Amino acid sequence: APPAAAPEPAAPLAGADDAWKYVGFENRFRGSTDEIRARVAAWLPYFEDAADVLDAGCGRGEFLALLRERGIAATGVDVNREMVGLCRARGLDVVQGDLLAHLATLDDSTLGGLFAAQVVEHLEPARLLAFLDAAFLKLRPGAPLVLETINVASWSAFFQSYVRDITHVRPLHPETLDYLVRAAGFRKVRVVYRSPCPEDDRLRRVEEPAADALGGNEAAASLARMATVLNRNTETLNRLLFADQDYAVVAERAASD
Repeated sequence: APPAAAPEPAAPLAGADDAWKYVGFENRFRGSTDEIRARVAAWLPYFEDAADVLDAGCGRGEFLALLRERGIAATGVDVNREMVGLCRARGLDVVQGDLLAHLATLDDSTLGGLFAAQVVEHLEPARLLAFLDAAFLKLRPGAPLVLETINVASWSAFFQSYVRDITHVRPLHPETLDYLVRAAGFRKVRVVYRSPCPEDDRLRRVEEPAADALGGNEAAASLARMATVLNRNTETLNRLLFADQDYAVVAERAASD
């Protein structure tokens, strides 16, 4: 049996008086509904043959709407009452409440898929582990799991998207989330990267002269070697600073022993 869920801490910007503020925050900093629809549409192929999908932390319901358009039965859960109101106004089937408490109401092996976009970074470590254990129990064997979050291994993503949001609890390195999903019993686990950093934000390479253009000039050859080293360092910095902004750990629920 999975460990008991840790007590739910007070969720910033989710209460009755300030839930609307987080909707405004999402609109301003995460992107419009159309922008998010375009981003999360990349995860649809993993749910092509699914049914009874749960969108955990469904927010404004972009992914739920995409599933509905494709005839895939799905429900959502979100703690923010304003987000839930937006979803219900669009005719989406969404429950307001705590994610772990909602999972506890479901029978084991009843979900045909579970999707969570920009959710796991909001969970305390004990709650994250409890969430993964609960997901394993509630998913049917072979059902897909997709957990999208900010790629904190990309320094630009960490110092922009991650630290900007005061509701984020813990950054999750791709290797860490990959391991935790495997440890929870899932199979076919892999990390998929999305949201490339705009090319205009990346460091530029310098032009390296062709070897046959140096004409035996040692000073020119020395500058060419410097340009090569500079470009190699630029590539290293681009990998660290400006890697893809998001990633998802994608997996399947393994069969029970």
